[in-house]
Amino acid sequence: MTSFDLLAVIALVTLAFGDLMVGVANDAVNFLNSAIGAKAAKLRTILIVSGIGLIIGATFSDGIIEVARNGIFNPSFFTAHEAILIFTAVAITDIVLLDVYSTFGLPTSTTVSVVFELFGAALVLALVMTGNLTEAWAAINSDSAVKIITSILLSIGIAFIVGILVQFVTRLLFTFHYEKRMKSWGFLWSGIALTSLMFFILIKGGAHASFITDNTKDFIHANVLSILGVMFVFFSVLSFILIKMGTNMLKVIILIGTGALAMAFAGNDLANFIGVSVAGVNAFLGADLSDKLPTPTWTLLAAGIMMTITIFTSNKARTVVNTSVNLGSHGKNVTNDWQSNVFADKLVKIASFFYDMILKLIPSGIHKWLSHRWEGGHIITEGDERKDHDLIRASVILMVSSALISYATSQKLPLSTTYVTFIVAMGASLADGAWTKACAPSRLSGVAIVISGWFMTAFMAFTMAGIAVTTLYYAGSYGLGLLVVGVVFSVYKLFRIHKKREAAVS
Repeated sequence: MTSFDLLAVIALVTLAFGDLMVGVANDAVNFLNSAIGAKAAKLRTILIVSGIGLIIGATFSDGIIEVARNGIFNPSFFTAHEAILIFTAVAITDIVLLDVYSTFGLPTSTTVSVVFELFGAALVLALVMTGNLTEAWAAINSDSAVKIITSILLSIGIAFIVGILVQFVTRLLFTFHYEKRMKSWGFLWSGIALTSLMFFILIKGGAHASFITDNTKDFIHANVLSILGVMFVFFSVLSFILIKMGTNMLKVIILIGTGALAMAFAGNDLANFIGVSVAGVNAFLGADLSDKLPTPTWTLLAAGIMMTITIFTSNKARTVVNTSVNLGSHGKNVTNDWQSNVFADKLVKIASFFYDMILKLIPSGIHKWLSHRWEGGHIITEGDERKDHDLIRASVILMVSSALISYATSQKLPLSTTYVTFIVAMGASLADGAWTKACAPSRLSGVAIVISGWFMTAFMAFTMAGIAVTTLYYAGSYGLGLLVVGVVFSVYKLFRIHKKREAAVS
């Protein structure tokens, strides 16, 4: 190994800490927005529950470098030195890219970013080495890349539709005055919600847990319906008893769901933050990247602790969470944060026209009954405290997100947890009546900006990683030094920008 490889590996280990911090700051929206928006507990309690989930999920994680190792490119195409070039370029790009999004409060997918960074770095390096695009394409694991990209895109549309439908039916059953209904037959809802969350923990967490044997995993997959039935009966009975004892089951569901999503996030997305660094170290040590390479438990535990510290201390994490919460908020004026545009105005008018046409087809009696079910949802309060959404919607967001992610995991379909949770939240807010005609254009504009940012993530990740790996290939250690200095300068400038934005808001 050359002196450059040693310097690159040192940089990779150092960058892993930075990547953990900026990655969690952006992905915290996955598991914090529902509980924070509904004020299900004190912020400190929500963060503690999330922290426990992060540490457990990180510790249970296994095969952490699989995506970085061979998910996107064929390791046999590159030497160990060339693989280190790719991993270093990806780590450098990831920190800058995710920090940009977090600074401006835009949630994006760390999965998409690392996938396209690996794609861009590997393809560009292969192209530089061979000078032929056809030969360079042989370096890419195209089947895996296409499967990942297609699944992520499909998950966006599915999450939106399912979020709307489940929230509509739930609100129809419970209304905004759900307290009495929860006491009478809410145990059935709690049974469904807790079954969904526990199955999510079992499937999503168990998929990465090294202590669960393959036989046990096969048994779970072979007996899905039986396991779901037993869990539903158990949790329904338990919920009935707890409700009779005066327990607010919705808050229990939300806190369990928050911890479950945090656990799954750590188990799944940890690879996005430290996967390339671990893979780089393995390449430097001469390991065969074609083999399955386990990650030391102490590394996973340290990563979990670092992520937990980040969600307690990062102001950028709060900024990203606020974006999702505010866009779906009931009664909050979003026009100051998101300016409408001609396209959004026209789209809302078209949607309103068809909505009014559908209403005319519905008998007046049914229309009045439906309107009555949504009464009282304009401003949601608990005592003197105003909330962005109520406990019912928070539980729906967590339950639907968990169910969709669990199903995709059981079918071995990759997806973005950020995209799913954000889109489910937007669909639920639309079904809940938060999108009035007055604010709908601004909300639509905000959602469009976030979603367009997702597509920009892929383009920027590919381009930036390609530039970084070319710099490293031609400039070696000097290029590495230049890029590291660039990362430090970028992080500093983005910190100052975020601080000014916070001051302007306050």
